Amino acid sequence: MTGVCFRMTGLTSGYGAHAVLRGLDVAIPSGALTTLLGPNGSGKSTLLRALAGLQPYGGTLTLDGREVWGIPRGEFGRLVGVVPQNFRPVYPFSVWEVIGMGRLPHRGPLARMNQEDEEAIVGAARRVGVEGLLGRSVTTLSGGEAQRVALACVLAQDTPALLLDEPTSALDPNQAARVFALLHELAREGRTVVAVVHDINTSLPFSDGYLALREGALSSQGPIAALNGGVLQALYGTSFQSYRSERGDVMWRALAK
Repeated sequence: MTGVCFRMTGLTSGYGAHAVLRGLDVAIPSGALTTLLGPNGSGKSTLLRALAGLQPYGGTLTLDGREVWGIPRGEFGRLVGVVPQNFRPVYPFSVWEVIGMGRLPHRGPLARMNQEDEEAIVGAARRVGVEGLLGRSVTTLSGGEAQRVALACVLAQDTPALLLDEPTSALDPNQAARVFALLHELAREGRTVVAVVHDINTSLPFSDGYLALREGALSSQGPIAALNGGVLQALYGTSFQSYRSERGDVMWRALAK
């Protein structure tokens, strides 16, 4: 894990007169899986949208030294892939077609698919376990299946940075762990991965570091080993108790007030 992928200085953002992010000074390292934590309304999704070039912001936000808003959109699509929180297509595209949309930044909307595109689609589908769904309409998928198809689309996009908003919210515990294991593999391959999560115990065993927001400001940031009960209590406003999973990982349980 070397270098910095995203860097923010005095980053602000919001919706109309409502300020959400309040002067963030944060660096997100490249080649790492960073878990974005915080209570509801803390600004996690707003920050992810700003990183994705989808949210207006003030201050400075750079991607490998280049201001995000200054990067041409076509080029940006080859650098950053985004998995939204709710991926429920309305039109009955096939899973093959949806995953193939991830190839658009590489070939343009009117160009025909080539062998490289087709191999990318099949490889991405196989990697997230949806190769058996390629002929299905996305409107017939369960929430968990649709979520994995969205991830496959980003894998086919083949970007050095991936941003994911609650990527396992519709998945069962086994599938959720498999997705975070895959995200960990992608980080080991040198990609920058930032994931918004609520279930911290699912993501912690696979994360390299965390970034915690509270009320739109930075609460804390550090390697995942630095996450402890004090950090979590300051973040969520309640006490936490640690325990060990069967695998030996440190887990956290919130204690009711």
